[in-house]
Amino acid sequence: MIWLIVLATLLRELVRAFSVPLRILWYLPFRHSWRKLANEALEAAHNRPADEGGDDALAKFFAKAQPRQGDRAHLFISAGEASGELHAARLVQALPNNLRVTAFGGSQLSDAGADVRFGLSEHAVMGVVGVLKQLPQILRAFAAYLRMLRADKPDLVVLVDYPGLHLVMAKAAKRRKIPVLHYIAPQYWAWGPWRMRRYRRAVDATLTILPFETEFFRRQNVPAAYIGHPLLDEIADDPPDDAAVQEVRKKKTLVIMPGSRRAEIQANLEGMLYVADKLRERDPDLRIVLPHKNPRRTEMIRSILRELNRTDVEHHEGPLGTWLRGAHLVLAKSGTGSLEACLHGNPTVVVYKLRGLLATMGYHNILSVPWIAAANLIANRVVAPEHCFAGHAGWQSVVRDAEPLWCDEKARARCVKGLAEVRKRLGVPGATNRVAAIVQRFLELDPKTPTT
Repeated sequence: MIWLIVLATLLRELVRAFSVPLRILWYLPFRHSWRKLANEALEAAHNRPADEGGDDALAKFFAKAQPRQGDRAHLFISAGEASGELHAARLVQALPNNLRVTAFGGSQLSDAGADVRFGLSEHAVMGVVGVLKQLPQILRAFAAYLRMLRADKPDLVVLVDYPGLHLVMAKAAKRRKIPVLHYIAPQYWAWGPWRMRRYRRAVDATLTILPFETEFFRRQNVPAAYIGHPLLDEIADDPPDDAAVQEVRKKKTLVIMPGSRRAEIQANLEGMLYVADKLRERDPDLRIVLPHKNPRRTEMIRSILRELNRTDVEHHEGPLGTWLRGAHLVLAKSGTGSLEACLHGNPTVVVYKLRGLLATMGYHNILSVPWIAAANLIANRVVAPEHCFAGHAGWQSVVRDAEPLWCDEKARARCVKGLAEVRKRLGVPGATNRVAAIVQRFLELDPKTPTT
């Protein structure tokens, strides 16, 4: 019976995937309305405190709490990739120990005290090809999830990021009248707002990490609350060493961040080095540093640098904070890394190199928001110059914005002031504790119970 449900779900998702072109065609005549809605949400969020109305917005979610299934509350939490698992593990550690936690994830969740039923984060996938390669594992994960919902029903399901599979899991829980909380809302406000109808039906509430997202989801009748950005917690928990930062600042340093995925690095690294060379024509003493968190990308990065004969580029594996805080200028691919750079307060230029005709058409016809950089969306204006382009000529535009931020103190001061505004609008650290408080309230846990 379980596998019949799994196969039926697979067929339904395949039909949905193959119908995406038709959904896009249906969306195109209405794209201006979605862009207007997104702009209204950005403006409304900019004109009020980020956390305003959080409890009221989640009132419908709290009202769905049910009597416990067992002696102790049972929480199920799922993370589909390493970054999401880090957030999930921190959440488990922040919760009282008078509940039972089962999970899909990996070693981080296990170390945090959760009973991991399936190593989902160990099989993280991106894109259609990645999904097809891991399809047997994905189907086994979904089957294991359905068995758990039947034999060991949780009181609350918390799904962290990873909206693809997690949306399917959310719908399965909702069909069994199990409340679903999504931690880190999907970026439907930017790409694919036509998916909002399905999302609204799948989750009971969503937790956002960017202030304007809350306004967007509420306007789509999805209970939403802003809980702050986890990056603030990471920076507060592991601040850069002042002495190390001063050591970096002894020489004017350009930090380049081409992205975390293989395709991103291949698309951006050579172009970023072109920008570095143009800046070096103005400042021969310029230092180029490429820091990277993911050890799995180390050999690839160094191989590309060897092929390009770039012995002048310093590659460092590990935390980014010291380099970002000490940089004279940061050139970052749009994403979490670019926001992290902006939060460290130094002038930053954000880039997004489009790959292929479909991506270019999507950018011009599907994107609902006026900017791609999170910092600009938070400020509701350009505080970090951004460039989204397909051809090599786009890097020349990047140079034109990078040069004044390298040489002109007035331009640098304006950028730094704008980035300080972004950090202020994000609020104070404590995202994990805020999520924990929501889970505790829903499950009626005693917050004074010592945590694990």
